[in-house]
Amino acid sequence: MNKFVEVQKKGIDRCWIGTQLDPDKLHLHITAIPAGERAHPPHTHNGVEAFYVLEGSGVIETEGETIPIKANQAVILDASHMHGLMNTGSVPMKYVVIIVKS
Repeated sequence: MNKFVEVQKKGIDRCWIGTQLDPDKLHLHITAIPAGERAHPPHTHNGVEAFYVLEGSGVIETEGETIPIKANQAVILDASHMHGLMNTGSVPMKYVVIIVKS
């Protein structure tokens, strides 16, 4: 039988994870970036990262490439390469981040 424990995740009211799972293998959160701003400076880290936009629009920058992204679109990338996210729209951009680490 699976057992679950509640964990805190940014932007999510309630989240449960199976106690048999390694909680460090998956990172999940929802956040928003104000119009014209960056989430944070471009960076790298381990794992595969997915961005899914709920509202607004922006660009994903990765290794010299700029990928436009808007509501109901996703970009999945190798997070060990330099990447960043910027809101290029006139309203807040709300998005989901999922990072799977090996």
